[in-house]
Formats: sequence, C-alpha cells, structure tokens
Amino acid sequence: MEHSPLETLTSCPRCGSSSPTLTQAVRDHSISKEVFQVCTCASCGFTFTNPRPTPNELGRYYESEVYISHSNTSHSLQDKIYQLVRRRAIRQKHALIAAHEPQGRVLDIGCGTGQFLAYLMSRGYLVQGVEPSTLAREQAIADHALNVVPSLEQVQSQENFQVVTMWHVLEHVPDVRATFKRLFALLGKRGLLVIAVPDRESWDAQHYGSDWAAYDVPRHLSHFRRADVHAFLAEHGFELIATRGMWMDAFYIALLSERYRGTTGLLALIKAVVVGGWSNVLALLGKRPTSSSLYLARKLEL
Repeated sequence: MEHSPLETLTSCPRCGSSSPTLTQAVRDHSISKEVFQVCTCASCGFTFTNPRPTPNELGRYYESEVYISHSNTSHSLQDKIYQLVRRRAIRQKHALIAAHEPQGRVLDIGCGTGQFLAYLMSRGYLVQGVEPSTLAREQAIADHALNVVPSLEQVQSQENFQVVTMWHVLEHVPDVRATFKRLFALLGKRGLLVIAVPDRESWDAQHYGSDWAAYDVPRHLSHFRRADVHAFLAEHGFELIATRGMWMDAFYIALLSERYRGTTGLLALIKAVVVGGWSNVLALLGKRPTSSSLYLARKLEL
C-alpha cells in the first residue's frame, strides 16, 4: 500500500505553538504497513501524527476486515477476545451512563456496528449514532434499525442530547477543537459528555515504545495524556466530573502489541496478561495512568 497524499500541520493542535517537535517513527502494523511520524510539541507536550493523510484519504486506512469495530468479525482468538470484552463493556457503559442520566437522548459518535446503541435502546433511551464507515453504518442500521448518520455535522443542532459518548473516537478526529465546539452545541443543559481515549503515559505505552498498538497510526491522529483532555474540556466549557482508569484495555492493547512484535499463540497471550497486569498494578499504585482513560464531564451553563 503506497503512501496516500499527506498534509503537514505547522502548529500544535493543542497550544498552537510552532515550536520544534520531537518525533518518532511508528509503523501501521494492522493494515497498510506504512511508517508515519508521531510528533510531540516542545511547548505543551501534546503528541500527534504529523504529517498525516488528508481527511479525504483517511478512509482507505480503515478498509480492512481486521479493523474489527467496523467489520464485527470473530474469526481469530484476538477477535473472540475483543467480542467477549466488548459485550462486558457494553453493560458497564450502560451502568455508567444510567448512574448519571437514567433516561433521555444519547448520541454515540463512532458507533461502529451499533451494539452499544442497540443495548441502550433496549433500556429505554432514545438513541442516535454517527459512523463514517459505510460498512459499519449500514450494518448498524440493518441489524438494529438505528438512526445513524455519516458525520457529526449531519446531526441536527436542535437535538439537545442529554448524553454524548465518544468511546475511543476522539483520537481519530482531524480537528479536536472543532469537535469540542460541536459537542458543546449538541448537548442540552448540564449534558453529560463521556470520552475514552488511550493514554500514552501508561506503563505499557512506555514498555512497547513505537510498537504500542494504541498509537494505531495513521487512524489515531492525536495521542492524549490526561493533562491534554483536561485542558481541552476546560477550554471548551466543560466541567470535569471524574477521570477513571479503564483496566481491561491494557490486556487487549498488550496482546496486539505482542503480535506486532512477532509473538504468536499462547506465548503472546501470556505476555499480554503479564504486561497488562503490571501496567494496571502501577496505575493502581498511582504511579501511572491506565492504558486508556475515561473522562466524565458536564456542560457548563453560560
């Protein structure tokens, strides 16, 4: 797969600085096998993929059956583990939302094949999804009769959602600031915003370095720390309620990372349990964040 046309950002997406950046080369292990540069701003420390495919070209880096959130396959051991973890996660996500908003309208951005929204709908919520992938969007509509549109811009501003969720989606968006402005406009009074993203300051990220699966270039355009998400929330009119660890992510990310390093079979699974477990232990001791972090925030009244 040849490099598609790339665009280069001349300033940091978080602070706007044009200061020189530190870079490392990261390979797209899962689909294209191309190498991309991951840059860290010398001023604020924010990390982002740069240069990157243009928005019109990004779609081709999702076109593969191995991109499971779009295809919903369950052929390999890796796929089966993902499906098992996802079913458990859906119930946990519902419990999390219900504790803050037991009813109302929910928008899930990056809804994939729609399992989470279908579960919420079965619990009495009114739901809508956003999913750029045609394959995943059509499957969500066909399997669950969901209302799913291709882009955030196509969601009507007057909807006033009580809850907006982005489960491992913010790292994919080309313009983080524009997305936060849109989220603020779509949420109703004191609406709940739920964001989950990988955390590059986790121990497993350090352990695997450029082979850390959650870099997932070029699909992941931003590589967050907790300080980055906290700053974006405050800047765009949100009050942070809680920042939580996502304990199961470390094991799945470690399993993918081991595969990228060439480890296979039972040995890959054993190493993933050890690495993911140690990463979680350090997070539990307060020395590092978990492999992914979850953020709950409320829209502030102006």
